[in-house]
Amino acid sequence: MGVLETYFRYRNSGMTLVEHASSSPDKLRALGADASDAAELARLHRIYFGPTRFTGKQRKARAAAIAQKHGLATLALIESYATRVKKELDAWNLRARLAATPAHKIREVAVKRLKELKEKREHKPGVRFTYRTQGPNSVTITDTPTVIADIRGTLESINPTNLLDAATTVILGDTTTGTRPAVHAQVVVTLDEFDRIINGDGDEIELQLTNGARMTGAEFLTHKFAEIGYATITHPVEGPINSYRVERHANWKQRLTLCAETQTCSRPGCNKPADYCQVHHIIPWHAGGLTNIKNLTFLCAYHNGINDDDPNKPTGRGYVFRLKDGIGYIPPWGLPITATPEYQQALARLTAEQPPGAGEG
Repeated sequence: MGVLETYFRYRNSGMTLVEHASSSPDKLRALGADASDAAELARLHRIYFGPTRFTGKQRKARAAAIAQKHGLATLALIESYATRVKKELDAWNLRARLAATPAHKIREVAVKRLKELKEKREHKPGVRFTYRTQGPNSVTITDTPTVIADIRGTLESINPTNLLDAATTVILGDTTTGTRPAVHAQVVVTLDEFDRIINGDGDEIELQLTNGARMTGAEFLTHKFAEIGYATITHPVEGPINSYRVERHANWKQRLTLCAETQTCSRPGCNKPADYCQVHHIIPWHAGGLTNIKNLTFLCAYHNGINDDDPNKPTGRGYVFRLKDGIGYIPPWGLPITATPEYQQALARLTAEQPPGAGEG
């Protein structure tokens, strides 16, 4: 049998090939597989021959795939659909069904089933806020049909031709006359922007608030602001110079100062407003990191939880670090070549010995 015939035979006998791929990806690479093939074979072996709570469905899927003579590419296609299902039981049911489906019909069956599973999702009552880098933000209200119908009826009774205006009136009150409601979040205004706003050029300036809102300089002048103030001024090079090691948690003034640097979560693509974020130690507290402005930034609860800043407990999700001109992010496969020397020294200390009392970033 020739080389190509042997290759095609095993590629077309997908389950047989997967069964023999019980080694780790590194060992498969050592045998001659490239990185992508090694990872794919190892993944499929774990799914179809590894431990699972659904061993009966696993056997059924294996037998069906063999009966249909699915090749390796078809098994990979099946997994591309099965991995979209959140519940493990539903994923195994889908996997078994697709394994028993002829290859040319797998996409049709999978799309239909995924749509059915999506429709089964229960929508829980609540209010959801969506923040975007560009364009308008959103508020989504989910409740019973009766409550939603009552809300719409109320809005239509106020302004049947403009429900957004009616909703604004209901929630914020009448803002068409007088000053706007007091803003209790910070709005960051640089000195040059403030000078332009005072001189009447505010329409060209967009300001970011720490609660996720945005406003023009002209709108800035129509609002009244709460007593906490609206601007933070720091040294253009050094920033605040106080260094804190006594207290682990950032104080109120430090949170305000951080807002001058970023008004959202520091992870790229996350628009969670700073008012709803946690203060994160860039050099971890348990590695000797200080509670000062240079070592702090805002991260939402999710990104603070997955930030990979402890080599002894890696998350494999990347981490934030400070550059000379702000906060940067390094992915898990990258190298912190531009991180500050202090950050690299802290990581070296963490790697050298287990830190005591590991806790929040």
